[in-house]
Amino acid sequence: MPGVTTVRAATVDRTTVVRVAADLADRDGWHSLTLSDVAKELGRHPSTMYGHVPSLEALRQGIALLAMGELADRVWRSVLGKVGGAALQAIAEEYRDFAEAHPGRTASLSAVSPETPGYAEQAARLHEPVRVTFLSFGLDDEQAAVAHRVFGATIDGFVRTAHGHDITPAVQVFVAALAAGTWPLG
Repeated sequence: MPGVTTVRAATVDRTTVVRVAADLADRDGWHSLTLSDVAKELGRHPSTMYGHVPSLEALRQGIALLAMGELADRVWRSVLGKVGGAALQAIAEEYRDFAEAHPGRTASLSAVSPETPGYAEQAARLHEPVRVTFLSFGLDDEQAAVAHRVFGATIDGFVRTAHGHDITPAVQVFVAALAAGTWPLG
């Protein structure tokens, strides 16, 4: 993973603070992140960080929203021109690749509250390609929502526990059930 580049710009804004913090979380770990470390990376006094984010929690929320947006961009690109099993495979591989490249950002995804301003919009954008893929198998909205939760939990668990293993078998379980039309009814 590339190192974090120290930013010593004349002005620093909230976007820069969040981006630098996200890079630090990827490099040093989500739980190691401090406002002091971000300030040091930016060449600023720690107290100046409060002019951009009111708290470490607000900074963490900003990282989660950034990560959701970045992952959504990657997922959307990965599914272009793909349907069915190929789309599910692309989504799973993109999540795995994102998690490997950005462990701090990935940790932030499960740490953000759905009540966070901006969360609903980013979540909808991230989840839409997955929802549409499940609908393409003939599932209704309720079934697609259940399939999405199970698929997401499976892929997340696989990424956390089977680092370096092929994710294809996990996806094939879903594709087989969906292609056979045996997905449980709502």
